[in-house]
Amino acid sequence: MIRVKVEKLREGQLLAQDVTRGDGVVLMAKGREITSEVISLLDRLEVESVVVEGDSFTSEEERLAWLKEQEQALYTRFSRVEDDPLLMGVRELFRRRLVKGCSPKTPGADPVVNTMGQIMGPKGGD
Repeated sequence: MIRVKVEKLREGQLLAQDVTRGDGVVLMAKGREITSEVISLLDRLEVESVVVEGDSFTSEEERLAWLKEQEQALYTRFSRVEDDPLLMGVRELFRRRLVKGCSPKTPGADPVVNTMGQIMGPKGGD
């Protein structure tokens, strides 16, 4: 699944989650196929983005731009706690998860952070 801005939707994609208003009312159900009419309706309803099936980007440039934007947001969120090694370890785990989730699947377990914020390696490993 990937969140896509309405203006970047392509016909034929499928909604992976219900599109809802702020009060929880469902505007479009999960599984609906994206058509030009659906894009137009989402635009009129002022929906900014939706979650669609799939996890690929249309180009490598798009993937790298999205990853850079997400990493910058992550660093901004953690900017006030840069002197805390544990929280810096947590930030690094989030960053690695971003990169891993945005790249072709590779085998291997997630790393573990100790109380000093050091990344120790895969779960269950050394």
